[in-house]
Amino acid sequence: MLLVFIALGAIALDLSAVAGAQRAAERDLAAAADDAAGMLDAHAHQLDGSIRIDAAGATAVVDARVSSSDGPGRIVDLQVEVTDTTVEITARVVSPHLFLRAVPGMADRSISAPVHVRARLQP
Repeated sequence: MLLVFIALGAIALDLSAVAGAQRAAERDLAAAADDAAGMLDAHAHQLDGSIRIDAAGATAVVDARVSSSDGPGRIVDLQVEVTDTTVEITARVVSPHLFLRAVPGMADRSISAPVHVRARLQP
């Protein structure tokens, strides 16, 4: 019975670690999306007075923020979609097992969770 409680506790702690890594990645990606939404296309504004997001600049900002992220999980499968007024980021955060590494066959596996954030330009 004690072994079952220890195993269930290990599973709960591993899933809690993934949830924590997902929240940290979501905060990092939300900050990246907010910064990217502030990358205005100055050339278009000078030409016709429109206010829209510079797609190349926004993508570069997201890439820089993600590469400098030091959260507990690893951000993979990063997809950035930029329109004139929105920045959408979809990714997966991968977190290694904490306790289930001791189980044979689980040492090389990790748990992943999806993350999706959106920032909108408010002119």
